Amino acid sequence: MKVFITNLLFLSLFILLNGCSENFFMSNRYESTSSESKVIALTGQTEFTIENTNGNIVISTSDTAKSIYCKIDKKVKSSESEEDAHAHLSDINVNTTKNGTGVKIKVTNPNSDGRSYEIRFDIVMPDNFNYNLNLGNGDISVNSITRNLVINIGNGNADADVDLNDNCNVSISIGNGSIDFKIPGSTNASFNAEVGNGSVSNNGLSFENIHSNSRTLSGKLGSGSGSIDLSVGNGSIAVSRK
Repeated sequence: MKVFITNLLFLSLFILLNGCSENFFMSNRYESTSSESKVIALTGQTEFTIENTNGNIVISTSDTAKSIYCKIDKKVKSSESEEDAHAHLSDINVNTTKNGTGVKIKVTNPNSDGRSYEIRFDIVMPDNFNYNLNLGNGDISVNSITRNLVINIGNGNADADVDLNDNCNVSISIGNGSIDFKIPGSTNASFNAEVGNGSVSNNGLSFENIHSNSRTLSGKLGSGSGSIDLSVGNGSIAVSRK
């Protein structure tokens, strides 16, 4: 009897897990993608803002770039069919606005129709822009010379390999995920990094008035003329000298 009960429980568990697994993999298993390119002409703008819900943002710079070049990859996943996913690619709206000082890209898409929407930006632009980058879920990567850098991510990772001008202002905040932050040893800024649950590590940066433990690191870099503030709710922060 004990063997029978044990086997029955095992079979019931197998059926339950198999059913859940099947439902999981059946959910939004169809997908469709599209790609497009956009060139944003510049007339003296120095501020760049982007707001995206789900996906990735990759920014690099070029000495020869005179405009902002964007490669935009859209993806829709549907539980119904590939045709249904394809039909809703047009629901992802990428709106670009420009004024005298800045360029803004904003993504809007449905958020309650059962489908999932993602968009990836690969952006090449001139150096010495100021950045305000906002993403709900996904990863942001920035490789640039800049004075001001603001990154906000709900769930995901930030990889910033940056040369910071004097009087810089850097703020990177992530709810769940990680920050990988690389700067020159000659950077001048007051520095603070902290995680709620996780760890903070330093590789090669020299601080004055340093205060550190497993979850926090603060101190002064060089003259301390700028400001760097890194925070993660759950995850890790790794800072290093490049």
